[in-house]
Amino acid sequence: MSLLVVSLYLPHTIHFNLDDPSLVEKVLSVPILSRSPSTASQPYDAPAQAPTGSTTQLLANSSVASSAVPTPIPNFIRSLASRVTSTHNTPPASPPLTADVEDFFFKLSTPPSVASHSAPNLDSVSGIPGSNSATSIEFERNFRSIYARSLKKAAKAAAAASAGKNSQVSTSSSNLSNGISNLTITNIPEHTISEDSSAISSPTSSSMSNALLTPAIVTHPRSRASSPPPAKHLVTPRSKSIPNVPSLRVAPKKVQELRKPTQLDAATVFKSAPWSVVKYHKGNGGLRNAIMRAEAEGTFSKKRWIGTLGMPTDALEGDTKKAIERVLLAEYQDAPVFVSDSTLEGHYTHYCKDILWPTFHYQIPDHPKSKAYEDHSWVHYHALNTAFADVVVANYTPGDTIWVHDYHLLLVPGLVREKIPDAKIGFFLHIAFPSSEVYRCLPTRKLLLRGMLGADVIGFQSREYARHFRQTVQVVLGIAPNRDDTIDYDGRRVAVVDMAIGIDPVSLRLASEDPDVKRWRQMLRERWPDKKMIVGRDKLDQFRGVRHKMLGYERFLKSYPEYKDKAIFIQVCLTNIASQDLESEVSDIVTRINSSTHVVSEPPVVFLHQDIAFEQYLALLYEADVFVVTSLREGMNLTCHEYIFCQRETSKGPLILSEFTGSAAVLGDKCLLVNPWDRVEVGEAFHKALSMPEEEREERYEKLYSEVTTNTCAHWVRLFLNKLDKTWEEQHQKNLKIH
Repeated sequence: MSLLVVSLYLPHTIHFNLDDPSLVEKVLSVPILSRSPSTASQPYDAPAQAPTGSTTQLLANSSVASSAVPTPIPNFIRSLASRVTSTHNTPPASPPLTADVEDFFFKLSTPPSVASHSAPNLDSVSGIPGSNSATSIEFERNFRSIYARSLKKAAKAAAAASAGKNSQVSTSSSNLSNGISNLTITNIPEHTISEDSSAISSPTSSSMSNALLTPAIVTHPRSRASSPPPAKHLVTPRSKSIPNVPSLRVAPKKVQELRKPTQLDAATVFKSAPWSVVKYHKGNGGLRNAIMRAEAEGTFSKKRWIGTLGMPTDALEGDTKKAIERVLLAEYQDAPVFVSDSTLEGHYTHYCKDILWPTFHYQIPDHPKSKAYEDHSWVHYHALNTAFADVVVANYTPGDTIWVHDYHLLLVPGLVREKIPDAKIGFFLHIAFPSSEVYRCLPTRKLLLRGMLGADVIGFQSREYARHFRQTVQVVLGIAPNRDDTIDYDGRRVAVVDMAIGIDPVSLRLASEDPDVKRWRQMLRERWPDKKMIVGRDKLDQFRGVRHKMLGYERFLKSYPEYKDKAIFIQVCLTNIASQDLESEVSDIVTRINSSTHVVSEPPVVFLHQDIAFEQYLALLYEADVFVVTSLREGMNLTCHEYIFCQRETSKGPLILSEFTGSAAVLGDKCLLVNPWDRVEVGEAFHKALSMPEEEREERYEKLYSEVTTNTCAHWVRLFLNKLDKTWEEQHQKNLKIH
């Protein structure tokens, strides 16, 4: 008997090694010449050494299959490798712990105009979680056509030079020859054409470089899975005031043809590319930790995880998918679910994030974008849930326990129940569940509820969310709950329970012993030795209450101006799809707060809109004197639980917590509960936390610590599975009596 854990993402994914030197030879049929000792130490994307001989001599013996010209690994293959795999399959690297590490703290002390604006995050463009726009282009690179056309154009230019028809080309032939093997493919930037090129000097050769480089750039379209689609034309209309000079145009129209026959070449690349299995660091980390810890403690003997790889897979051929599936099943007990890229994006980006997520957080989606995509996104949502149900059924053996997780898969319990009526199925919703007045605005309200009711046990983070669900079933489906909080549906009795997930103290304790964590802790205290450190860490979205938090802190500093020199507020906002209006509002508030002090080098607020290393995150939790969470709605905020655990060795600082989070139901009045919309109350909570007597602070902390270390993630798994076993057994015995 096994536990089948069903969630949107697997704990592992695939890393394609597109940096393999043999890949170019396999795909382009061009042998890779060995490097000379002088170039052996250069990186593959470094410009090649200039070949000897004139351009005419160089091209006379060259063709697509020629081995006379050294062929470095093309930049677009290397770029694809980094963006397809490294970007979202591996965690961000920790900043180097060198003598220059103070640069990080320079950011922490710079005004928001410098620190709060990071480079645009491409991870959020495509809509496929954990991927970027480059990842979602279906890997469309026409290797053969780019290489052949580029060499063909270069050959024509060289032929013209040898015939004396173009003196300017002849003049620049030596410059062109210095980088001819790179101009065709390897010197292509990821997004733009560099204006600075050492290989081009004359105006004519510059135009030629554009002609050579442009095709590879324009054949870098957005994914067909992306929705809404890209602009109708990639080419900007030629202005009458601009001379007819090709180098001044954005892109020639004729290169649009290169967008068509690219899927075959992408499949060829990934069929030939070596790959490996790596840990996937996106998705529900709390769930992964819980299953891992429960397995280590022997709560269940065997498990199998069912989910997607969290990456586009349209470019993978059937044989490649089968090979990946075999390795994942045999070595990692993971069963991958393969769906089209358009289905994954329509499901996640449009239905889950544009419709379900706002509704479940008390914001009815009523803006034009939601209406425009609601119908077709539901088709994708249903299709992905159906694909999951099929994989669950294929991996099921009698006696297995099926545990489905979160709002991405609300239909799966019902779909599996239709095919396996006697299956033991549990479902847990990790986010909030709204009141019936909000939920019933969903057009698909009945289908979603019936899907959830296919489970034997439905779990929620708090009693409030479970109560909302029972009331919603009564209002929408007309089924009244029983006195024991169960629901009779389709001849079965469904248990509705509240069981809050917890953290994994064991792994957190081990991680905190990392030397890097200790060094970051020391640096933080050396940077602000005499100040109280207030810390917040959230995603910058409309439900996390970052703006409300900053308004409350601004009110606090106005009421108690002496704390401008006594406290430092470090607010970290993880990179995600953030509203530009929201980011501007938060930045304006931070700027307003920081401009109120006379010491420019010591701002009261450090606002970092960027991801930070896990070691830095733990160091902030350990060294913080106060932690603040002001979410407007949230299922369970495990960050504040981790803060409580980390404070054991340090200041045992207070926790300011929004009363609208699931954590508030667990931690209660042992922390400082606030209404995020009441900035006066939030401001006073800051003052109370910073001025709290030591005796009261320690008394509150001991209660919080006991709660966090008792109700751990492993305890949560045991409770839920025991409840599921008991409920299913009672139903099974009832069915035996009937038959």
